[in-house]
Amino acid sequence: MRKLLHSIADIRTGHTFRVKIEEDPKGDIPVLQIKELKDRDALNSDNLSRINWHSVKEAATVQVSDILLPARGEYYKAAIWQGREPAIATSQLFVLTTKTKAVTPKYLCWYLNQETAQHYFLTHRSGTNIPMLNKQSLGTLPVPIPPLETQAKIVAIQQCWKQEKQLTEQLLTNREQMLKGIFQHLLEQ
Repeated sequence: MRKLLHSIADIRTGHTFRVKIEEDPKGDIPVLQIKELKDRDALNSDNLSRINWHSVKEAATVQVSDILLPARGEYYKAAIWQGREPAIATSQLFVLTTKTKAVTPKYLCWYLNQETAQHYFLTHRSGTNIPMLNKQSLGTLPVPIPPLETQAKIVAIQQCWKQEKQLTEQLLTNREQMLKGIFQHLLEQ
């Protein structure tokens, strides 16, 4: 079964800041900017800029398990918010909140990062200098909805692959360091 994205998730843009974001390390809330999503599939409060949030608009905050997707640029990788506290997303990001129990946020985030969805984003964006996705086009993305058990299996397999990839990369780094040491030792003989 396939459903359009807008039927399974609420889609909104992040908060529009009218002035430059004034970072404050002791600020009361983290701020999510488009640069934070690069090469990540999950985000938390660690290493994010903080601001003092003077708005009472609770609706502007990103909650645990909300999905973030860039609204502009060449890069449309989705990430899930796993912070221990709410955050504020800038207007350069879409915030998606699942509105049905038939789809899990982790599965939806996974699907948004798959080749089919990525191709859809690239073919449905507009603009020449800075390509942009609009909310209406994003909302009409067809999303396959397998049973929850299958969604859980997909997410588990993806997590295993991610861990395997990290371990392989670490092994290659270690091997490179070892070889550099061997070469240096040989040169010094």
